[in-house]
Amino acid sequence: MRKSVFLLALLLVGVMAACKTSDKNSGGGGTGGCGGGENACGAETDVAQLMIDQYLNGTQKASPWVALHETVSVGQMWHVESDFGAGKSTDKWQVVAKPGKSEFIIENLSAQGVVLAYQVDAWADAGKPNVKKAWIGKEGAEPKEIKVAEWKAGTGEAGEAPGIVVREDFANVEMGGKKFDGEVIIVKDSGNTTKTWIAKNGWFSKLIRMDMNDKTMMKVTKAHFDEKVDTFLKWPEAK
Repeated sequence: MRKSVFLLALLLVGVMAACKTSDKNSGGGGTGGCGGGENACGAETDVAQLMIDQYLNGTQKASPWVALHETVSVGQMWHVESDFGAGKSTDKWQVVAKPGKSEFIIENLSAQGVVLAYQVDAWADAGKPNVKKAWIGKEGAEPKEIKVAEWKAGTGEAGEAPGIVVREDFANVEMGGKKFDGEVIIVKDSGNTTKTWIAKNGWFSKLIRMDMNDKTMMKVTKAHFDEKVDTFLKWPEAK
């Protein structure tokens, strides 16, 4: 379990870093891409629509599995801020509806303004896919259903991370308006030190902070519950 959580943390960092690199290279604030004056590229809009089109035409498919915590409730909001060198961005998750006894609709708003929504079975067996349906759209737009990727079971458990690995418990750490208990995983390798805080009472991926060489790369900025949820997508009355 510890290995799986650690690998999930590294995967999250890789995915979010890739998103920031893509945005920068397409003119979203870096020196590459279009350049020029204000609104020379319209990068955010173009990148968002390109991402959406890839899902709608089947080039990309929604993940068949979404990290979910044990106690899910409509109204839970989870915001994660990251900065991998191309500027700060915030990834937002929230539980917006409960269409079935064990199923919930989860929205994920990316920094590019694209919303991916998932109908997730919270009672799915461990190691099995939990996404039943998925949708996509720009923030404020109506959702459009997309295909879910076929589940492919792993071929074996990956080994321990390279370098020196140290684990320490933490308790009563406050982030994003909520106090957390859990374990910090410290990895020292090739002159670099990475610290990853995994909270037992965290939501979604349960990753609440990640530092690299004493610089915070990722942290939870909002862990909030509100019974009245403002959805990112414009859902019909009956979900």
